[in-house]
Amino acid sequence: MPLRTDHHLAAFVARPPPRLALADLPTPVTRAPWLDGPAAEVWIKRDDRTSAVYGGGKVRKLEWLLASPTYAGDGPILSMGGIGSHHLLALALFLRAQGREAHALTFDQVLTPHVRETVAALVSAGTRLWSVRTRVGLPWAWLGYQLWARPERRGPWMPAGGSNGVGGLGFVEAALELGRQIDAGKLPRPAAIYITGGSAASSAGLALGLGLAGISTHLRIVSAVEPVLLGRSRWRGMVGQIWRELLRAGLHPELAARGWPDLLDRSKVTWSIDHAQVGPGYAVPTAAGERSVALARDHGFTLETTYTGKCAAALQAEVAGGRAGPVLLWNTHAGADLGALAAPDWESRLPARLRRALAAR
Repeated sequence: MPLRTDHHLAAFVARPPPRLALADLPTPVTRAPWLDGPAAEVWIKRDDRTSAVYGGGKVRKLEWLLASPTYAGDGPILSMGGIGSHHLLALALFLRAQGREAHALTFDQVLTPHVRETVAALVSAGTRLWSVRTRVGLPWAWLGYQLWARPERRGPWMPAGGSNGVGGLGFVEAALELGRQIDAGKLPRPAAIYITGGSAASSAGLALGLGLAGISTHLRIVSAVEPVLLGRSRWRGMVGQIWRELLRAGLHPELAARGWPDLLDRSKVTWSIDHAQVGPGYAVPTAAGERSVALARDHGFTLETTYTGKCAAALQAEVAGGRAGPVLLWNTHAGADLGALAAPDWESRLPARLRRALAAR
């Protein structure tokens, strides 16, 4: 696959890391008057349109991850997530395009129609699954993988969500892309940006990119996971990982010397984490999230109940409560037709335990 040469990041670092050309960029921004509040007009950043292969925010991370030396070669890559993981599906589809295979440690989720379609597409793309019932059981899935795969058949580990310092560069670049769109008059500078949060690299990279672009705004991170999995210290740790990658890439000395807290302070980028929409737990649908998904569908947008539906629900609640100014919803959901990606015999490709679990629901 060809490498990109058109980095917005090149204006800030001496040695931009390699990056594959996987996404169709820039993604558009669209007005969403159906989400407006008494004092706010709402815009949507359309990352559902990042790729015809499989869109969403994960593609932005994979451009940098799959170009890095850690994941070079022609062998498999091992990662983890729920059976409805968009990260795992994006990874599987882009690896398949390289003639490679994804290996995945997975745990069960509430079996919504979208989750069923996602796991169908995942195994249809040739992904090998080591499946357990809950997140707590993932060490057993890892042990099963180690016992099954000889060292030469094991893939390098990619963290859940593709979230590490390298993957986060995709959203540093995304914020710089947004800055170009603001400068070009495609949208006004948002007073607040809403983005979902899970493994944290998307929102952390976005914060740093907003700082580099000098976009004064409030970043509202709507968590899809419980507070113990995404708190202030964990989020700051992810920002630190991405910042270290920027330093390795030769971040301009005047920026590097001051550190990332100073960058955000001077650019007037503030942030907060909202756990109010998590509901009973990760990937468990909520009534508010389902209403947001249905409302978006009525207006031609595709959201889902794990991440983006809950993010939109948070935006709706706060806009209705008086949040003022232009507001941007960052739509990280792929919105692809997953039915077209499923093989007729996909259920036979599931591990026996998971096949029984899905048949019983």
